[in-house]
Amino acid sequence: MKAFAPALLAAAVLAGSAAAGTPPKPWLWQCEQIHLEQAKDACYVRLLLLEIDRSGDPATELPRIDARAKAQPTSLYARCHMLMHVVGRQWARQHHLALDGLQQVVPRSNDPGCSAGFGMGLVMALGPQIIATGGKSALKTCERLPTRLRQFTCVHSLGHALMRGYHETIFLAVDACRRLGPRYAPDCAQGAFHDYWISLRGADETTSPLHAVTSPRRLCARYARYALACWYRYWIEQAPGPVIVNVRDLLGLCRGLAGLQRAGCIAGAGKDFYDSPLAQTRLCASLHGPADALACVRGVANQAYAGQPRRELALFRACARMPAGARAGCAAWFGKTFNVLENGRFLADGCPKVIVAFRAACAAGARRWGEPLVTFS
Repeated sequence: MKAFAPALLAAAVLAGSAAAGTPPKPWLWQCEQIHLEQAKDACYVRLLLLEIDRSGDPATELPRIDARAKAQPTSLYARCHMLMHVVGRQWARQHHLALDGLQQVVPRSNDPGCSAGFGMGLVMALGPQIIATGGKSALKTCERLPTRLRQFTCVHSLGHALMRGYHETIFLAVDACRRLGPRYAPDCAQGAFHDYWISLRGADETTSPLHAVTSPRRLCARYARYALACWYRYWIEQAPGPVIVNVRDLLGLCRGLAGLQRAGCIAGAGKDFYDSPLAQTRLCASLHGPADALACVRGVANQAYAGQPRRELALFRACARMPAGARAGCAAWFGKTFNVLENGRFLADGCPKVIVAFRAACAAGARRWGEPLVTFS
């Protein structure tokens, strides 16, 4: 009974508010009113875990949680992905989840927020089981998931899980990703590097690696083959992160780099430019070099526009502002990623509606939706 006390208290307060004619409190309001961030997160983790346990079915409950979190006038949805890393790991440990049960509990949703975070947490918790086969056993589960986005998220999570299983030893995790083959290695490696950057500040229940290399210029040079994946999430894991308000700020972060190193740095910096996807794309379009502009587009958070045709098409129109050598590549990238987000429908339903000049490029990108994404989401 004690475990359900917070939920019962919330129900009583909501009932009292309704009876008094006052507006009902937001869902999980008791966490939102806590001003200490760590305590707020702990509150959300505890109550979200209760919600999932009470449902008895994470696969169907997580999509409902996504919808409820989005509907609240609180910070819950914005922080839900990372919160669900913790919730997913705790749920997996409490329920003694094994690899053969993973597919039954992975959320049945393409939502990149709560559902994706919970799914990643489940896979992370399986790190010790996953390293027994270097990730190959879990890869079979990833391949059987019903949507391309869930497959990608699962493979990305393998990188995180391998890092946890190898106690944040980056060269062991990246080598295990490499042995998964060219179709999966880049997305797996991106998860491994992401976990590494998180671990440098001990966040998300990570442990700091021994003899840590804190400079991405040094670390990513060691992994030249995966430099794009290595750099991509570096900037967003800095606390505090860089302030990027214009092209000068972005290019200053990547000065002196070339090739994949520069592309990864710019893509990651573009991702760290906090504005709407359309504003991010316009920032990229103001870069003079086509290679820099294309790298920047890979950091655009276009998943926020998925399923909203008017906004999706606005991004393709923004591609027309790109340097001449980057316009088709911009349209191809959006075609590919929107096709992933909409599980193959964008090729037929979206590409024919973009501006005529970009329809072929959109379709070409959409047809490559099964290839590694590396910098996506």
